[in-house]
Amino acid sequence: MKALVAVALFAFVTNACTSSSDHGGEGSHSGADTGGSSSVGRDGSVANAGDGGAHGANLDAGPRLADAGGRFYDAPFERPDASGPYTPQTGTCGFDAPAFCDTFESGPHAGGREGELDPARWSVTRGYPMAPPSRDDAFTIGPALVPACHAGLPARMLPDSDVFICDPTARLPSRHLLTTTAAQNYGLSTYRIRQPFDFAGRTGTLKFDVSLENQGLGGWPAISISRDPSPAPSFDWEERGSGPRDGVEIEFDSGWCNTPHTVEVGLFTFQDYDQTAARASFDCGTPHATTTPDALNHVEVYLSANHLEVWASDPSPDGTTFPNFHELYAADLNLPFERGSVNLIVRNHATMKYWVGSAWSVRWDNIGFDGPVVADTREYGAPDSLTPVDGITGCGIEGGCAWRGDVIAANPGNDTVCDPSVSCTADGQGRNVGYVVPRDDEASPVALHIPGVNLDGATAARLVLAATYPSFDWNGVSKPPTAIDLQYRLNGGAFHDRFITAVEATAFTDFNPSLGGAGAGAGFLNQVIDLDVTELKSGDNLLELQTSGTWTGDYRAGVIGVDLVLSTAK
Repeated sequence: MKALVAVALFAFVTNACTSSSDHGGEGSHSGADTGGSSSVGRDGSVANAGDGGAHGANLDAGPRLADAGGRFYDAPFERPDASGPYTPQTGTCGFDAPAFCDTFESGPHAGGREGELDPARWSVTRGYPMAPPSRDDAFTIGPALVPACHAGLPARMLPDSDVFICDPTARLPSRHLLTTTAAQNYGLSTYRIRQPFDFAGRTGTLKFDVSLENQGLGGWPAISISRDPSPAPSFDWEERGSGPRDGVEIEFDSGWCNTPHTVEVGLFTFQDYDQTAARASFDCGTPHATTTPDALNHVEVYLSANHLEVWASDPSPDGTTFPNFHELYAADLNLPFERGSVNLIVRNHATMKYWVGSAWSVRWDNIGFDGPVVADTREYGAPDSLTPVDGITGCGIEGGCAWRGDVIAANPGNDTVCDPSVSCTADGQGRNVGYVVPRDDEASPVALHIPGVNLDGATAARLVLAATYPSFDWNGVSKPPTAIDLQYRLNGGAFHDRFITAVEATAFTDFNPSLGGAGAGAGFLNQVIDLDVTELKSGDNLLELQTSGTWTGDYRAGVIGVDLVLSTAK
């Protein structure tokens, strides 16, 4: 009953607090019958789109977009052949010749920031966009209680030991990925595939198996496809963050017809950080899939520059058969790119506040996409800071103070056990995952090391990062985000000024002003900075950062998910 109430509340808040200007214009997807539509699944089942067939969104709100050479992206959308059932295959992810495929059968890696993922193939970012750091708090994350995975894992895990390659289970008969997000209050963890997804002149296909179980006040999975290798794509309301500069985010929302263990799709699109939302309606006529904890649904995303479709199955009983594969969502798009980055995303809205658990966990398997293999980029990551923080979120209980995560696990469904008059900090440690960026009038810049760089053949370089800039009214002082200057230098050279641009300032927009500021973020920005290749060197590189132009007292800028991306294209 409690889960049903939470889902219903999330559905109410989402619909009640969304202005009509935030929705893409509703309409049928290409080829849909406006009098109602249906789609035939691979197993012969039929999924009805509901009266009117208006389950998609037409997000092409302006003239066709062209690339820098003036070429319009006019490739026709062609849905792949769905005549045969999907069966997981080691090394192929359901493709004849995948550009990328990870079935996790090689087992755990010692990945540093990437946990047990292969750091050559994945980039992992942890954080939360709600508040900027202070002088000594750079995105502190507490422990997570770990679900069953493989032998040798302690019950509590901290970053970076929070990404796992699990052993087979009865329901999941192969190795698979377990992701946990313990960052509270709009926290997120992202798992970006380092191989670019190229769908130029065609419809690209992304396939994956994922546990779609979700809870609107707890957490849920999502997928992002963006032009830039954005470290931490999010959205303005309800998650208080920034999207990528250009891209789409597919959110697997809870609450179909206010029913637990169901999922439907919401879509956010971004052009120059300008956010458009086509939110899940929670209407009983909306296409949906069912879910089961720790069971995998199969999902396929079909994407061209001008159209998107999302298909999904119901949960698999055995990890090999996926019933009722059907269309969940369709939308017309106007993407200004045909090659980008894929991010798996796990969101933690507020699992401890709403008595859901210490973290939100999602299982994944057989993740892949088609297209050409792009071999003209190389990437290198800076490690998380991982400085320890003493004390974790406490719960006043029986005259003492216990960690709230343990208390929730011991008292499921009973959120009255904590004494509301007691505010306490329990014994234990968290970890900072980011870096506080000091002002230029303070002692010294923050130093990040990017190891193992190979400059052979490099023709261009970019720094990609997720930054939180303190940009808000403070003691009567109000400035635009463009007043903030991120100063950087490489390997002891001269500092460079990198002011927030007018386009980047769009990410600071409160896209839901009807909430009176309650939906606004705190200056979260997925950012790309062009570097001078001649200032880099092979081996270990030193990146130093400081800011100028901030005005908000002890609040500071902070960065997470810092990667160096080299291009070898001629």
